[in-house]
Amino acid sequence: MIVSRSRKKTISQANLIFNVIAIGILLGSLVLYSLFETAKKNIDKTATNSQIEYIDDITNNISNLIINFTGENLHDTLKNKKELKQSLEKSLELLLTDRYKYVYVLDKEKNNTNEFRFLLDASKEKDGKSEFEEPYIPDNIDTWNNVYKTKKAVYVTHKGDKNLWITYLKPIVINNEVSAIIVIDFSPQTSEIIMSALNELDIFFEMALFFAILIFLIIVGFSYIDSKREEAKMTLFYRLEEANINLREQKRELEEKSEKIAEFNEMLTKRISEEVEKNQIQNQQLIQHSRLAQMGEMISMIAHQWRQPLNAISITTSNLQFKLMMDDVDNEFFTKEIQLIDDYSQHLSKTIDDFRDFLKEQKDKETTTLEQIVDATLNIARISAENKNIKISTNFNCYLEFETYPNELKQVVLNIIKNAEDILLEKNIEHPEIVLETLCLEDKTKQQLIIKDNGGGIPNEIIDKIFDPYFSTKLEKDGTGLGLYMSKTIIENHCGGKLTVSNNEYGAVFTIEFEVISNQIKQK
Repeated sequence: MIVSRSRKKTISQANLIFNVIAIGILLGSLVLYSLFETAKKNIDKTATNSQIEYIDDITNNISNLIINFTGENLHDTLKNKKELKQSLEKSLELLLTDRYKYVYVLDKEKNNTNEFRFLLDASKEKDGKSEFEEPYIPDNIDTWNNVYKTKKAVYVTHKGDKNLWITYLKPIVINNEVSAIIVIDFSPQTSEIIMSALNELDIFFEMALFFAILIFLIIVGFSYIDSKREEAKMTLFYRLEEANINLREQKRELEEKSEKIAEFNEMLTKRISEEVEKNQIQNQQLIQHSRLAQMGEMISMIAHQWRQPLNAISITTSNLQFKLMMDDVDNEFFTKEIQLIDDYSQHLSKTIDDFRDFLKEQKDKETTTLEQIVDATLNIARISAENKNIKISTNFNCYLEFETYPNELKQVVLNIIKNAEDILLEKNIEHPEIVLETLCLEDKTKQQLIIKDNGGGIPNEIIDKIFDPYFSTKLEKDGTGLGLYMSKTIIENHCGGKLTVSNNEYGAVFTIEFEVISNQIKQK
């Protein structure tokens, strides 16, 4: 029981550590997020205050300018000196930009708290200019009146059609009395830009907080599951201890049966060894079967390649036998028939050479052309496809040389052709066709091999996954899901090219692209 208590204490400490870590992560994330939000508000406030200070400096300069030109009686001077009024308005117009929309100077008659009147209007549009002493009633009249009372500048924030705008009200104080108010409408674009950047950063912090909460929940969940699992272990441990007590009590009976148990264990061990050996043999058979299946398709192609010349040899020999039986053989006929048999034998020999070269491992890159790659591949694949009534056509428009591993590239081309054959047969296309064409790109510094079929194309929901490892649409048809994945790996990681896929109106389009070693087209 001492051991079990110590074990339980260790388990409790482990769960406590997990929970403390989880809470620490959560609290740390919350504190960081809170500090960021506080900093964001302070930055916004600082940016806004900085702009307000700048506007205050501008309005101070405007106030001093107006006082210097008008003297103490601002209203009467502007009323009597129209040229001075126009000159001041033109000076104020220089402040107008996309950020500074309006600049006005207004005053009000004494004891009139309901409306103000225009003294200066810096609007550039003549039709929109307000006349001298034209009345104006602002929406927030109390704020304007308060400027007259307190002699202090204020600003009001309001939403425009697209952006945030601030109306800044600056009193013109003459002889300790407010003579007028300078009004500037401006857009705090700098603050908005800063806040926009901070909001983007805010998204990052929110995501970080979300993941912190998620990690917290995961750790707590694992801690809970682990505690339940350990409780179950402890319960089982207690039961085992009780069982041990019972076993000790029954020791005498078990000693009598120990010999039988030993015999049974020996028999069981022997059976297990036999089963393990049997499973190993089965696994070896499965591996061998897999290897044979991989060779099956290549053997099938060899059979298609050999069927026609073997039939021709058989027909020729039969013809010779018949002529011999009829005693109707002359030297010219005999020589011609023997030559045919020799030609067919040479074709069979060439077929063996083609397959041997196709499967030969290459250690170094070689200079070749896409035309040579396609021709060599079709020497193997064309007859098999034509026997399935699938038309294979070529269209060579580029003969640029490049360096690659030809046999590996041929295996990729063959794999794409075989995939196209499977789709065309599976969908029972009426006139199945596979087209291989070459194109020169970008001033003949790049070239493409395009392999396309009329099998209807690849569904949009899986086209982005077909190069993933173990992804296959024919897993129930002995598909491993490695063909296109390995093809892309060979092209892009070994052969120095690029493999992509798309759809056109007829079917799938596989594009293999390579850079060339020169921009000169090799003459055929």
